[in-house]
Amino acid sequence: MVDRTVSVVIENHWGPTQDPNTMYKLLDAVDGLGLLFDSFNWPAGTHEQAWPQYAPYASLTHIKTFAFDEDGNEATWDIPKVIRILREAGYDGCWGIEGESPDWDEIEIVTRTLALIKRELGTA
Repeated sequence: MVDRTVSVVIENHWGPTQDPNTMYKLLDAVDGLGLLFDSFNWPAGTHEQAWPQYAPYASLTHIKTFAFDEDGNEATWDIPKVIRILREAGYDGCWGIEGESPDWDEIEIVTRTLALIKRELGTA
């Protein structure tokens, strides 16, 4: 017989799951509930608060990217900071990529995001 494990996670995405002042109530109330930590899906102006607040809850990630500068850095968000915060909180799971760009096709933005993540993790 094969043991199988199912993990239930919720993404900070819409409605109350997007509010960094209340999301912890849900995570603490539901035993075993994990967080699909999306680096972007917080209301404008709350990212710096939410990243360290919710990194300890992260079960999976979406490293969301939109645009890159000539040095290969995400031009919209401080992705290296997000990765550092997650790692300092003990995150060692998968690094999901969610690229959304009108300037590059999906393969290009995923390739750029993967290179950025690998560089920050020291695996490039």
